[in-house]
Amino acid sequence: MRVLWGRHSASVEEVRDAIPESRRGGYNSVQTVLNRLVDRGLVTRTRSGRAYAYSAAVSEADYLSKSMNDLLSGASAGARQAALSSLAEILPEAEFEAVRKQFARKRG
Repeated sequence: MRVLWGRHSASVEEVRDAIPESRRGGYNSVQTVLNRLVDRGLVTRTRSGRAYAYSAAVSEADYLSKSMNDLLSGASAGARQAALSSLAEILPEAEFEAVRKQFARKRG
């Protein structure tokens, strides 16, 4: 997904080439993963000549937000509070302030 979030679209070979060599799978393996992401609705696929071009169907921020919400919604109140406190501790000050301001606006 990281490769597709950084581009408008990419072929299987372009995605494969963007993966570090130490973690790079074969062409068919990368294609299989991309097709599974299409099946999950995270990636779209369009015909481009004889090949396919793959694009992210969701933004990185939307994906991360949904993933965090899914994880936190199943946790107890205490676990959610502990996890969010831990996140707040590791955020750089500027990001923490931006989040704090967003919370303040939403709480009105």
